[in-house]
Amino acid sequence: MARPIVLTSPLDPVAIATKLKEVLGNGDIAPVRGVTGKGSEQSMMLCYFRPNVQNSFQAALTATIEPEGDGARIEGEIGTPHSLFVFMGCLFGGLTAMLLLVGNGMIASGAAFGDKLFLVAIPVVMMALAALLLRVSARVAKTDEAAILAFLETVIAARVRPGEQ
Repeated sequence: MARPIVLTSPLDPVAIATKLKEVLGNGDIAPVRGVTGKGSEQSMMLCYFRPNVQNSFQAALTATIEPEGDGARIEGEIGTPHSLFVFMGCLFGGLTAMLLLVGNGMIASGAAFGDKLFLVAIPVVMMALAALLLRVSARVAKTDEAAILAFLETVIAARVRPGEQ
């Protein structure tokens, strides 16, 4: 799940927007593998792009940029979107309801367990695959977060503010 993050940069917001546009472009060219996104003087949204991979739950940095002293304060959230956990909750809830309905139907009909095993196995296997997908995406999200933070450190010299992560 996305966690709050605060970064500081020695560059002012206009310089940050200029650097991001130089490196990321204006969205008119197709991104290559690596960090991509957009940024302005007020906000930025960055994510890690992988060609030929579609992922609605990829880790991203969504932040606002505010002037602070001679530099800028970048405050926002980094990580997987909240919608991932809403989706997984609905998926597991629906599959659990299916299991309960199938189990109740089996008990009410007096059917032998072996006759209806596939009806129980399908939602259980779907739950196991969803849990595996969640685990793999969590591992990928950690590397994506690290890549986004390394990109910001390289391009705009932004560092995580100590004590505010």
